[in-house]
Amino acid sequence: MYLKQGPIMKKIIFSLALLTLLSCQEGRPHGNQYELPELTPNNYLIGNLNDNRSSYRVSFYDINIDFDIEKKSIDGYVTIKAESLRDLNSLQVDLAENLSIKKVTHEGNELSFSREYDAVLVDFISTIKKDSIFEFTVFYQGIPQSADNPPWAGGFTWSKDKDGRDWIAVSCEGEGARIWWPNKDHITAEGDSVRMAYTVPSNMVAVGNGKLKSVVNNGDKSTYEWFVSNPINNYNISVQIGNYVAVQDTLIKGDKIHDMNHYVLDYNKELASNYFTQSKEVIRFYEKYFGDYQWYEDGYKLVEVPYLGMEHQSAVTYGNGFSIYNGVRSKSWPMYGVMDPLIIHETGHEWFGNSVTASDPTHIWIHEGLQVYSEAIYFEDKFNSYEVGVHYLNTLKNRIVNEIPIVGRENENHWALHGDTYMKGAWVMHTLRSVIKNDEIWFEILKEFMTENAKGFANTNDFFKKVYNKTGEDYWYFAQQYFYSPNQPELEYYQTDEEFFYRWNNINDNFTMPLDLLVNGKELRVLPSKEYKSFEITKHSQIEVMDWKFYVKPVLMNQ
Repeated sequence: MYLKQGPIMKKIIFSLALLTLLSCQEGRPHGNQYELPELTPNNYLIGNLNDNRSSYRVSFYDINIDFDIEKKSIDGYVTIKAESLRDLNSLQVDLAENLSIKKVTHEGNELSFSREYDAVLVDFISTIKKDSIFEFTVFYQGIPQSADNPPWAGGFTWSKDKDGRDWIAVSCEGEGARIWWPNKDHITAEGDSVRMAYTVPSNMVAVGNGKLKSVVNNGDKSTYEWFVSNPINNYNISVQIGNYVAVQDTLIKGDKIHDMNHYVLDYNKELASNYFTQSKEVIRFYEKYFGDYQWYEDGYKLVEVPYLGMEHQSAVTYGNGFSIYNGVRSKSWPMYGVMDPLIIHETGHEWFGNSVTASDPTHIWIHEGLQVYSEAIYFEDKFNSYEVGVHYLNTLKNRIVNEIPIVGRENENHWALHGDTYMKGAWVMHTLRSVIKNDEIWFEILKEFMTENAKGFANTNDFFKKVYNKTGEDYWYFAQQYFYSPNQPELEYYQTDEEFFYRWNNINDNFTMPLDLLVNGKELRVLPSKEYKSFEITKHSQIEVMDWKFYVKPVLMNQ
């Protein structure tokens, strides 16, 4: 597919591949027929672990990039160390089309390669045998994609600070790391460790992930070497360039002292020294409910950026203006005056997304839905009040649109980063807690799911396996309704002087969720079906559907 084919042959091969993929999906359980983003040839190449990608596992990335700030261009090379999982003569590496490859080398030899959209097929001179450890280097250059609306429409942000000095940052979650460096650009293709060497003008500082190993000054340029000693998502690898200073702090856990270094623009040093104390509280909260912070070897830092923020592992980016109340997210996400929303949200991704990573981007609710839900838990814990957590969730409910399922098709590079992944995902978790109706078990589910999958990958099915193992109940019907369908269950009801009638509408055939009603101030659990059921009441009974605990839509019917 990747060899030098004419346009007609390319279309034929892609059509056959697409038909094969779709036919396989027709037999896949728990799929859906709803309209989802179009599968493009490029998304097929990037989203699918084809033979040329599944043939090797990356163990180490060595990233070296020289930044030309004036031209907004990069010139660099990346050495990829890998293990062959079978005999191979070629493999796929990914790099955006707008970046040109100068050469690819292996053991001192220049290799031939061909390109198909963002996919690069590299041909080796001789067969690399199964279980071999090998490395190759991609030399490249060009002007990387600029961000239209970071971090949601990502790329490089070429900005100026308030003193008119250059200030640069990158964000690329949905777009993929291939927009600025060559890699195996699949969500599961994490290197075991990563070295980053960023060369920038000597009057600037380049901040990467992990810990700073060295700074080498070369006249008018300086090279900052950073190292991550843990597995890391490719899209989390970052660079921020500006007139930074480090605000140093530590976090004490037991008998160990861990580094916390917050990089801010020089004129914000004093402000940040007091402001970022929130980070410690956030980390302690997440460790209480979701297990240990996994990246102590790489430290923790917040890095000030010219966009809102992003969950770059061990280098969380922050652009909320040092205010609990101001900023885009603060206006829509209340924090009750106790926490900067960016700090809790992006730091939380060190657990949801960075530690436990979706096995396919269509399951990204594991990153975002669980993260938003955890914020409700934070407020419940902070104020020792279930009601405050519910209030927080209720402020988000009107942002749910129910247009497409939270989980779509796999292997298509479908990053499900729409609003329902966040808000509805949180509400689905809240609803499941209400269904299980055992907080001890519920919080064990969350913590064990996070700890057992730490530094690993999981999907929707994995989560519900954990739920089954802890409760003994199969809640897959629940997943099918709330994750694989866009439809919000409706409880149709009416009452007479003697009876209350209720039934489900807008549900899958196998939906059997129990529901709590408030009957004259007392909770009553019922099990609705598609057919009307009823129970006896007295005249003037007050009955409420507890839609503050369940994501259902009450619909009052005429008798």
